[in-house]
Amino acid sequence: MRLVATARCIPGMELAKPIFNEKGMVLLGRGVVLTQRMIDNLRQHQIPVLYIQDKATADIELNDVISHEVRVEAMNSIQTVFSAIEKDTFRWRGTQASAKIADEFKKIFTMLYGDLRQTKEAMNMLVYTHVKENYVFSHSLNVTLYTTAVAIKRGFNTKQLSEIGMGALLHDVGKLFIPQGILHKPGRLTEEEFEQIKKHTEHGFEFLRKTYEIPLSSAHCAYQHHEKLNGGGYPRGLKGDEIHPFAKVLSVCDVFDALTTHRVYRRSMLPHEAMELIYTETHTHFDVDIVEAFRSTIAIYPIGLTVKVNTGETAIVIGQNRDAPTRPILRVIKDAGGHSVSSYYDIDLMKDLSVMIVECDTV
Repeated sequence: MRLVATARCIPGMELAKPIFNEKGMVLLGRGVVLTQRMIDNLRQHQIPVLYIQDKATADIELNDVISHEVRVEAMNSIQTVFSAIEKDTFRWRGTQASAKIADEFKKIFTMLYGDLRQTKEAMNMLVYTHVKENYVFSHSLNVTLYTTAVAIKRGFNTKQLSEIGMGALLHDVGKLFIPQGILHKPGRLTEEEFEQIKKHTEHGFEFLRKTYEIPLSSAHCAYQHHEKLNGGGYPRGLKGDEIHPFAKVLSVCDVFDALTTHRVYRRSMLPHEAMELIYTETHTHFDVDIVEAFRSTIAIYPIGLTVKVNTGETAIVIGQNRDAPTRPILRVIKDAGGHSVSSYYDIDLMKDLSVMIVECDTV
């Protein structure tokens, strides 16, 4: 399978991975031959890339980070609870409601954690090709997966994992209290509108700290995930160790998912592009140790990505080296002159250290 930008897909291409709606129902199944109408609809639904069948990589299978069933159940639970909070916040006050929220999100986290513990490869979130009807729901799930993986890498104990996992699931709950017209505005926000958006950290913290059975450390994830090490963040302008350790982890994961998710006002970045941007803000915005831990948990060069190496050859990423995500396994499909090779061959960048990726594409 090969990763192809939806904008560059043409009729006749065959899907290698199914397309799901947000409820987990298959919209287009594996093996479907794309028509122009299908491609136009996928572009309209802001799906930036597709996995397409490709003879050079026909033997490559992509492992899911979490099972499809777990992802669907988690998304449905997040949507159900968030929608209930949004429609009637007063009803969710009090001990009984608090226990219901806490129990539901503990159940979600337990499911996700159970699958993540079995993951042996670097996380490739591009494997999930879903029509995203609500950014907050899907973003909350993705950030939880990233955050949990980093927390495991950092050696968090069971209690800490549970608390940071719940904090990640609920870090954007304050956005439910922001006017939807501002939250989903396609154009540039005015200064006044951005100030309202920034209030989601305070709204979320106030809601969670008054919600019994939600740990205060989880509430601080909502409160502090936009703080920066140099004090340039919000809402309080905290610096360095003033920021809760959970929020420092969440900050990296939150920004990475935002950058790699397509939005109305900008295209999504590929993982290596997002990591490059995050690296430019280490020491000022992000903790460098957390950035390094994050980099070692994700597939910076996802399987199926087309790359060019310093020898001039064109190749497709076909595998990951778990402890060296910047050094994947490649399959060469074109020589240095741009001509298709008569016989494909593989290069493991961990074994051939003289070869380096210099360009990436999704054509």
